[in-house]
Amino acid sequence: FYTSTVIKKAYAIQQHELAPDLDIDFKHFVTARKFSGLLGRVNSNDETSVFSLLFKLIFMMDYHLFHLIQNSFKKYEDEVMACYEYIANIDNHYAVALWRETLNHYTVPQVVEKDVIHFEQLTHPLINDAVPNDLAIDNHILLTGSNASGKSTFMKAVALNLILSQTINTATAEKFVYKPGMIYTSMVNQDDILTGDSYFMTEIKSIKRLFEITTTTKVYCFIDEIFKGTNTTERIAASESVLSYLDQPKGYTVIAATHDIELSTLLDNMYSNYHFNESITEDNISFDFKIKPGKADTRNAIELLRIMSFPNQIYNRAKSTANHKN
Repeated sequence: FYTSTVIKKAYAIQQHELAPDLDIDFKHFVTARKFSGLLGRVNSNDETSVFSLLFKLIFMMDYHLFHLIQNSFKKYEDEVMACYEYIANIDNHYAVALWRETLNHYTVPQVVEKDVIHFEQLTHPLINDAVPNDLAIDNHILLTGSNASGKSTFMKAVALNLILSQTINTATAEKFVYKPGMIYTSMVNQDDILTGDSYFMTEIKSIKRLFEITTTTKVYCFIDEIFKGTNTTERIAASESVLSYLDQPKGYTVIAATHDIELSTLLDNMYSNYHFNESITEDNISFDFKIKPGKADTRNAIELLRIMSFPNQIYNRAKSTANHKN
C-alpha cells in the first residue's frame, strides 16, 4: 500500500508544470495506481459492501491484484526506487523551504576555492533574536573571554552554518562564503561513569581524534575550552603543544576557545587572537556578544561572586588573592 501511494503521488506531482522531471514509464504501474485501493477487507456491513466482498472472494480479486502489483514492483524495481527518491527529494526541499520561512534572515552560501570563511551578520540558527557577527577567517583563531560572553555559541554558530551550507545550501547570515570541508569538534565533553573515563580522559580522547583524520579535503576543527579538566600549569603547556601541532597539517583551520589568556601570547605567531568581553556595573553584568580582535583584557569570575551576593569575606579574599598573583 505504501509503495503504491508513493507511485501515485510521484505520478501526480510530476504532471505539474513546475515540478522536476521524473524519467520513468508510469504505464508499468497502472494496476498499482488504479486498483491498489481495492485490496483489503470491506469494513461496512451494508448490502453493497457485502456483495462486493462476496464478488472479491469468488473471483479471488485480492490474490490476483496483489500479485500483479507485486510483480510490477519486482520487474521495475529501479523505477520504484526512483519514485521513492523523487518524493524524498521534493519532501526535503519543501521542508527546507518551510524552515527558511521561519528565519529572520538567511542566505544561499557561496563556495570558493580560496581557504577562507567570510560571513556577515552570522547568527546561531537555534537562537531567537541572536546577536549577529561579521568576520573573515583566513587563519587559525584563538578565542578568549569571560564566562558566558559568547565564545562557545559563536563557535557553534560557525560550525553549524558550515554544516548547513554543505547539506541544505542555507546559512543563517546575510553573507556566507566558505570552502567546503569536514567539520570536527571537541566540545561539551563529559565524564562517563559507565566507561570509567574522567572528564580529562574524555577530553584527551576527543582531541586525539583530530590527529587521526585521514583526508585530503579541507578540515575545520572546533575546540572549546581546551583541557579545562586539569590544573593551570599543565593545561597551558598541553594546550600550547596541541594547538601548535594542529598548525602543521595542511588544510586545517582550527578555532579554539580558552580561559587562559597566556595562550594568546604563546601562540601569537600561529593563531589570530579574538575575544568577547562584558560590561560590569555596580550590581549587574552585561554582554554584547560581539567578537572583537585581540586577546581578552577583562575577567568576570570574581565580580560574579559579588553580583550573586556571595559573602563579602569570600569576594574580598578572592579579589585580594587575584590581585596579589597579578
